[in-house]
Amino acid sequence: ETCEPQDEDQEIEGDEGSGSGALSDSETNDAEDFAYYQDVYRFVGVMKEEFQKRRLSVPDWETIQRKRNKVTEEFQRKKDEVKEVVMNSKERIKEKSREKIDAGKKRILRLQKKTYKRLKRMEPEESYRQKVIFTKSVLTLVLKTFAVSSGQWLLPWYYAITCPTLIIWRIITYWQAQFQYFCLDFCYFGNLIITLILWFNPSSPELCSLLFSISNGMLYLGAFSFRNSLVFHSVDKMTSTYIHTVPLLLSFGIRWFPEETSRYWHASFPVNAIEPSWQWNVLGPFLVVVTHSALYTLLVNVILQPEEHIVTSFRYLKAKKSIKSVFGPNPPYIVFVAMNWICCIFISTLTLAFYKYFYAHVLGLCVLLWYVTWNGAGYYFDVFKMSMIRPKREDAGVDKED
Repeated sequence: ETCEPQDEDQEIEGDEGSGSGALSDSETNDAEDFAYYQDVYRFVGVMKEEFQKRRLSVPDWETIQRKRNKVTEEFQRKKDEVKEVVMNSKERIKEKSREKIDAGKKRILRLQKKTYKRLKRMEPEESYRQKVIFTKSVLTLVLKTFAVSSGQWLLPWYYAITCPTLIIWRIITYWQAQFQYFCLDFCYFGNLIITLILWFNPSSPELCSLLFSISNGMLYLGAFSFRNSLVFHSVDKMTSTYIHTVPLLLSFGIRWFPEETSRYWHASFPVNAIEPSWQWNVLGPFLVVVTHSALYTLLVNVILQPEEHIVTSFRYLKAKKSIKSVFGPNPPYIVFVAMNWICCIFISTLTLAFYKYFYAHVLGLCVLLWYVTWNGAGYYFDVFKMSMIRPKREDAGVDKED
């Protein structure tokens, strides 16, 4: 009995001793949380003091949203203002452009009126000049028809007088129009060779054969290449047709009517012409073309070197659709030279038939005459007709506005 109470007292004392010496786990965690919150409280207090020192207030979420909406509305307003300014600027630009276009149209219309009235005042003089040229062209055509058919003695005299005159006139007018490089083409070089043969050695059968091949070769082909046409009131078009066709008529008289052609000439043409040969009918003209190509290349491409706006034969031909479709949009110069040489060999081979057979030569002349006449008809019924209708419409418009 005395031992049991003692044991209870010892247990109580033991429990009290253990409780006073250590804390439980939950009590340790509560102490750590309390220390953490004290640190947070002190930090918030410090931050609050800092904001108060700087006279700042901590904004709440509603204030932030309100400011954000305000900034968004301000940005949208500025955006709308800029958009409105841009739209107004576009409208002002369009308005100014329309005003400038209308002013330009009015100015063009005034210039058209002045030009038309000036042309109207010049119309009697221009009409008289065209009538004179038309009459001369038709009478010249009749004279050439007579010379080919029965008065062959006129052919050398007609060519010797008119060829230098027209070529000098062509050089002057083309120089003024900046087309002077066309006067260096083979057409003029060939006419120069024919003139030299005609004046200095017309009795040589070989040179007359060469004259025939040049006239019925490259000059014959040139009429098709440059679309010659019988436009009787145009000196320019009639001169181009003359340069390519009259040498053919001269060679026709020399080849088939040599005695009649040389009746009143300073020397006689060969009565017994040589037989067709590759030497004089093909190789001779080809060497003449090669010589011209070398001189043309040296003079135009090396020495003179014309500017881009100046038109030459090469630039004229490479701008044609038929050439572009075959050789591309920008063929090199060597293609132009090679094409000339190939065409020379081809057409010179064809002149063998012209030189040997009378009716083949007549047929070739008829084909050329048909071609230039057809082109002339196209000019009168297409181009010239529209140029006559257009002033009438403009005249009606001018009368209404006046």
